[in-house]
Amino acid sequence: MDMRFLNEREELVLRTIIDEYIDTSEPVGSRNVSKVGPLKMSPATIRNIMSDLVDKGFIVQPHTSAGRVPTDSGYRYYIEKLVEIQNISPDFMEDIQRQMSIDPLNVMNLFRHFSKKLGEMTHAVGFIVSPKMNNIALKHIEFVRINKETVLAVIVAKTGMVQNVFINVDSTITDNDLVRMANFINTNYEGLSLYEVQHMILQELHNEKGEIRSLLEQAAKLSQQVFKSGVFDEEFIFEGMKYIIDTPELRQNGRLIDVLQAFEEKHHLCSLLEGCMKEDSVQIFIGSEIGLDNTEDLGMVIKPYHRGGKIVGTMGVIGPKRMRYSNVVSIVDYSSKIISKMLNDFYEGDK
Repeated sequence: MDMRFLNEREELVLRTIIDEYIDTSEPVGSRNVSKVGPLKMSPATIRNIMSDLVDKGFIVQPHTSAGRVPTDSGYRYYIEKLVEIQNISPDFMEDIQRQMSIDPLNVMNLFRHFSKKLGEMTHAVGFIVSPKMNNIALKHIEFVRINKETVLAVIVAKTGMVQNVFINVDSTITDNDLVRMANFINTNYEGLSLYEVQHMILQELHNEKGEIRSLLEQAAKLSQQVFKSGVFDEEFIFEGMKYIIDTPELRQNGRLIDVLQAFEEKHHLCSLLEGCMKEDSVQIFIGSEIGLDNTEDLGMVIKPYHRGGKIVGTMGVIGPKRMRYSNVVSIVDYSSKIISKMLNDFYEGDK
């Protein structure tokens, strides 16, 4: 789409239509535009401009009424060229920090609280994609015998995240072996990511002999078993579904159940959001741009967050396409800075 495609009058009419549609969720007619828009023109003149906007793919007539609604292309033009992103006032910054304040005893509790508050502030679904646990620094590991050939690995990260993994082991491995391996890993690899732990164990295998080599071989086998599990994937944490359920256009189009199903199939959303970690800026996806089934009526505003200077996850909001982007973009952008600061302040050891 050529973003220079509209003249000034067309831009003003498009902006008026989208602003009105955001406020009312109802198709906007030429008479509405003539009353509330900055252009003092007759409804007939505005109808001609609206007809041109339809031909260019920026608005569409949803049914036989005289009203029009913006298309995905219309929203994209609006966001790229017409909307004014509002600066956050100092009072609002303080409000965000107050809303997000929580004693982060456990990082997952922090994420759940943060998602809820983000949803409340934007009247949309607030979400955070947690870091993959195998990128989080190890605090300690413990191996607990379940039966002769099954061991429970209890892995605790410095952020407070805990993951339990059942693994199969050689029946010749004794309880004493399990204790020795846990002590060896905790003594030598605390503070490293699980990826780094596995890599270091395999690397040291080439340099050691005798009893220590035997211990490393057993530790390597256990770490490989642990990494075969899928439990270390990121988690999609979201709050505020009531704001989606209350969206009039979703109810009218009979698509609410489809949208709810899209949230249930979280792995699709996680795959999409993982790709957003490549760009350290606010990213906006509108309807079909999301690239998932049943999300045509939704918009998504995303921003990565950091830990130790590295992007470790994404956060943002998902709401109706007609969300007020001028506010939402600012809130998401500032909130990502808040959560990055909180992660760095409260979990300094995990770097």
